[in-house]
Amino acid sequence: MDNDLVITYKFREIKNALSSYLTQVLPPFHISPVMMYALEFLRKHPDCIAVDIANEFGLTRGAITQLLDKLEEQELVIRKPHPTSRRSLLIQLTDKGNTLINDILLAYNNKIEQLFTPYTEEELAQLKQLLEKLPL
Repeated sequence: MDNDLVITYKFREIKNALSSYLTQVLPPFHISPVMMYALEFLRKHPDCIAVDIANEFGLTRGAITQLLDKLEEQELVIRKPHPTSRRSLLIQLTDKGNTLINDILLAYNNKIEQLFTPYTEEELAQLKQLLEKLPL
């Protein structure tokens, strides 16, 4: 098999493993993957508006409204009036939402780290160096 095909195949396998790990980690937190992704997005982009989240994940206005309603019900986000637009609301993580996303990411990262157990420190350093070159 061509090297490029092997590499792309391995990346797809990694993506599938990571998705599986997330599915395993989330149930105790009573949150869906899309809710987790939205919380993580809000942590990285404070004071965004609903359309920003919709654009990031390719969701409709209706789907975003339902998602934000669920997050707000669980007191993970709050909606605040936008300072310059009467038609928009700022979406912000609450302290509870920030704590939850930190706890989820800690559990998720611990699960992912299981992939690294067969490697030496030198191999992991080399992998890190190669991954840092990716244009992400």
